Order: sequence, then structure tokens, then C-alpha cells
Amino acid sequence: MKKLICFTVIVMFAFCINAQSNKLVEDGLFKINALAPGVSYELGVGSKTTLNLEGFLGFALNGGSGRDTNFGLFPGLAADFRQYINFDRRLKKGKNISGNTGNYISFLNQMQFGTPIIGNLEYASDYYYNTALVYGLQRTYKKGFYFGLAFGPGIFVNQFDTNVGILIDARLGWVIGGRKK
Repeated sequence: MKKLICFTVIVMFAFCINAQSNKLVEDGLFKINALAPGVSYELGVGSKTTLNLEGFLGFALNGGSGRDTNFGLFPGLAADFRQYINFDRRLKKGKNISGNTGNYISFLNQMQFGTPIIGNLEYASDYYYNTALVYGLQRTYKKGFYFGLAFGPGIFVNQFDTNVGILIDARLGWVIGGRKK
């Protein structure tokens, strides 16, 4: 048993050293999102893979002629595992990959609460959960400005209902501390 544990530790150590030597993604990017106010941290976990964790505020407005207008700011959390797919091609063309500038495929999870922290718009459901397999792109520029767009088929769940549709996720903001590469 001890030999098996020792062998496993050596193999894992060799794998980690090899993975770190040719890592193309940033070790960590702290981003502020202006479009849906929030913050995110993208952690490099492999040579071309990252784990992106995010906290945000969603905005909703409901109103119309002959009725009251209500609004709300709803807290939410998101996490996605990204596999960047075009770093090699971008490097061959002499293009930038710093700040994780590239295209990716991701498994995206988002959860938003149905009770507002500011405002008077109350949803019937206590939570909303979305999960999707998305194709996305992220571009980060020299001054730290970034934008991202992801879209793909998803499942949308709330307390009472489950639906299938297309998820579209747009981000616009700044990388704090600049790009590391």
C-alpha cells in the first residue's frame, strides 16, 4: 500500500511540474465587470484551462402603462470551467494571448437569488439557476480593459419550472493589476 501511495505521489508531482512548465493561461486574473456589476477571479488550473468564479448583481425592471414600475438588484454567483482552444493558432500568427485573450469552450453555471437586495420587485421564485455548454471569447487589452461574450445551449431552472434555451453571457470591464504576461 505504501508503494502505491508513493508511486501516485511521484506521478502527480511529475504531472504538476510538467503542467506548470508550459502553462499558457494566466495564474490569476482579478476582473471588475461593469456591464453586470460584479467581480470575478479567473484561476489558471492547467496549460490551457481556467476556473472562473464570479459574484455579480443582476438588474430587473418591470413596468408599463397603467401600472407601477418596480425594479430590483439581485445578487448572483457564477462559476465556469474554461478550455481555451485557439492559443496555439494565435501564437503562430503573432497575436496576443496575455490576459487569457482567446476563444474557449466552457461549462457555465450561474445562480441568481429571487429576493432583491435593493428595490421592490419580488420574483415568485426564490432562486434561478442556469447551466450551459458555451462557446466564448475573451479579449484583454494593454490597459486592462476586457470584454467577453459566451453563448450556447442551456437549462434554466427556478423553484417551479425547468426550461431549455440559449444562454448569452456578455462581460465588459477591467483586469485589476494589469495583464501578467
